[in-house]
Amino acid sequence: MRIAFDSAEVSKNIINWIKDYFNNQPNAKGAVIGISGGKDSTITAKLLVEALGKERVFGVLMPNGEQKDISDSLRVVSLLGINYKIVNIEKAYNGLLEGISEDLSVDSKINIPPRLRMTVLYAVSANLHYRVCGTGNKSEGFVGYTTKWGDNAYDFNPIGDLTTEEVVAVGDFLGLPYELVHKTPSDGLTGQSDEEKLGFTYTQINAYIENGTCGNKEIDEKIRLKHEYNKHKGIFPPKYIIE
Repeated sequence: MRIAFDSAEVSKNIINWIKDYFNNQPNAKGAVIGISGGKDSTITAKLLVEALGKERVFGVLMPNGEQKDISDSLRVVSLLGINYKIVNIEKAYNGLLEGISEDLSVDSKINIPPRLRMTVLYAVSANLHYRVCGTGNKSEGFVGYTTKWGDNAYDFNPIGDLTTEEVVAVGDFLGLPYELVHKTPSDGLTGQSDEEKLGFTYTQINAYIENGTCGNKEIDEKIRLKHEYNKHKGIFPPKYIIE
């Protein structure tokens, strides 16, 4: 975590930033956000409520078949008092697999649900004249632990420059339930925690971001390679320009 990080000040600044964003978006009536039950979407949804009021925040729960922790998602929308709907993407997911009719790699299959979920969010947002809120944090983004045109597609992102530790600090400051703010992060796709899937911890990623090393040369190299390999996820695709 940045030495000068002040969770109270940062929370206030983010809330004001959201307000400014919508003040400059006169056609946007509110924000749509995917509610996964994880800490990032929970804390981001709380920031939206503080900035816009619960009436202008709409949550979408998007299980792929059965979601074991959907009770956490339902608890979040109840706690915040926001309107929501549940859209199960299982039929669309299975339909795509059947339609492609090829043997897809594990990673190809893993990336389909996040892209379907973003399709759902943009459909709902267009219907409501809302904007889609992103919930990815800086630590995930640094190593590319995100799906291109999936969870990294959004109209605005209040926590995109916060590390995992800073997001937790904001959640604690906002007074959200401890078990939601400190929940072990998982993609809900592979049955593994984020850190099991990555092969290193978010604490190590954050140390690398801040100091250039996490104290372990082998892990440093793994983080560096992930960062370099996934840089394309954080930039707009190039296009030919007529000169």
